[in-house]
Amino acid sequence: MKRSRIIHICFVAAIVVILALVIVRVKGWIRIVDLGDITGSDSEIADFECHDSIMPLTDEEYNLIRQNEEVILVFGNDPFSENCGENGSLSVMVEEASGAKVINCAITGSCIGMQEPAFDMSKSPMNLFSLYYLACVACADEMDYSRDLALAKDALGDSFSEDGEMVLKILDDLNISDVDVIVLCYDGSDYLMNIPTGLDEKEYSDPFCSYLGSFSATIELFKKAAPGARIIVLSAPYMFRTTEAGNWEPCEDHPNLLGEDLSDYVLGQYKLCTEAYDISFVDNYYSSVNLENGRDYLIDGRILNEEGKRIICDRFMYALTYYDAENAGKVE
Repeated sequence: MKRSRIIHICFVAAIVVILALVIVRVKGWIRIVDLGDITGSDSEIADFECHDSIMPLTDEEYNLIRQNEEVILVFGNDPFSENCGENGSLSVMVEEASGAKVINCAITGSCIGMQEPAFDMSKSPMNLFSLYYLACVACADEMDYSRDLALAKDALGDSFSEDGEMVLKILDDLNISDVDVIVLCYDGSDYLMNIPTGLDEKEYSDPFCSYLGSFSATIELFKKAAPGARIIVLSAPYMFRTTEAGNWEPCEDHPNLLGEDLSDYVLGQYKLCTEAYDISFVDNYYSSVNLENGRDYLIDGRILNEEGKRIICDRFMYALTYYDAENAGKVE
């Protein structure tokens, strides 16, 4: 009887030890994001689940590669293109905060996905400034975009972006191997322009004409052409739909013509970053400029004010320096 009791006690003790080891291992794997360290001024943010996934640059054996972030290449649209180069602009904020050279290739009104038809600039001229097309110019040794440029200029007329032509020239002259960090930061333009998310492959015939299809092709291109560059994706911040009466209404109440709202785009991008490519994703939709605090950081329901840009800059710096912080350089 005593022997049986001893066996039971040993069995229970063994289970407790195994459970303790499992808990220790799980804690070692999980990276906990302290929202107070990100935007300490916004207590409401704690009510939203944060979808941050901050990944380091590693070698084939998953050893951490430490960089001197001297050159940051930015692709995006309005958050970075607005007042580009001026005090109070997001590009200047990032340059001052990081001490790095920022090559700002953001173009106002551009999208990640292309419109149909994908590579016919006479019918879809803004595709010239889509993320994938710009990435091709940046990564190719030589790419003659002059014909596409002429077609886009003719199609867009007075609305053609002179900044866009300058960006093409910058990327054409760029040596992508000199870039330390590639940043992607687009707002809700794809959602507003009714570009399919790509979550349902039956919705489109050309993968470049979907948000996730173009995004995926671009990441593949960067990983091949610039393996030494760390990729950080800054998600779209929250946006409101402004009614004719001037009221701001949640974008979830206003799905686009495809029945998709902005969160579909954000969460689809998050899943690709974390499940397919292991690249850094910074959640600005739920954790930075969101439904609860967006009225304090947006103009006309969509455009970031200076304080909103400061939050996005702080969030970027949080991701950029995450593995430089004390006790944060270990990769599990």
